[in-house]
Amino acid sequence: MHYGATVSDLHLFSHHSRPRRYLEQIRETAAGARVFVLNGDIFDFKWSEHGVFKQSVIAARQFLESLLEAAPDCRFHVTLGNHDAVHPYMACLEGLSRKHENLYWHEFSCTIEDRIFLHGDVIHAGANNEALRVFRGRLTQPANRRRLNRVAHLAVHRSHVPGFALRMVPKRLLAARLLTYLENEDRLNGSGVRHVYFGHTHNAFEDFRYRGYTFHNCGSATHGAWLRVVTFPLHGDGT
Repeated sequence: MHYGATVSDLHLFSHHSRPRRYLEQIRETAAGARVFVLNGDIFDFKWSEHGVFKQSVIAARQFLESLLEAAPDCRFHVTLGNHDAVHPYMACLEGLSRKHENLYWHEFSCTIEDRIFLHGDVIHAGANNEALRVFRGRLTQPANRRRLNRVAHLAVHRSHVPGFALRMVPKRLLAARLLTYLENEDRLNGSGVRHVYFGHTHNAFEDFRYRGYTFHNCGSATHGAWLRVVTFPLHGDGT
């Protein structure tokens, strides 16, 4: 049986990310998968150690192309999160999707068979795409350009306070907000979707049922959290 896979919240390039333990697993999983969803905040342009979008986007392009090269038979879908929804990266994704037939990118979400994938920042942004664009639009330049900002940010994240606060949000509340958004954007009616995959909260869990849907979260590669590369069966070819 064919399978798909997904991961989110690697926060590559940021000082509070520890992705090395997961990268080989991601490559190996992608090499055997029919489809792989990179579900937002794969890169962290806000707190990138490169300090400017240009260098960060170059590094992001190199990472994606190495992944495409390592798994040429896998279809990759990239969704955006609140830390990587910047225009230079979107332009990069558009160029890569024209160059590589097995790369697709989506501003908000993508659906594969009976599963929908979105980053999950709608939990804080609002219940429609317009509100989500406004929320993400606050990231117009890196916050990590100055050394003092970098040091303060690293100290806060190593204290585990931000991740702990997100992980304390009840799953039922998360699921309700996600469903409200998906219903408002008409992503559920007649779609056959039964599973919702999201990130953002850095809280890894699976098989949480609410209102007839099953919710899954990959967690995060940041300090104080743990990450799951989630696989799922495909009933067809994953289109």
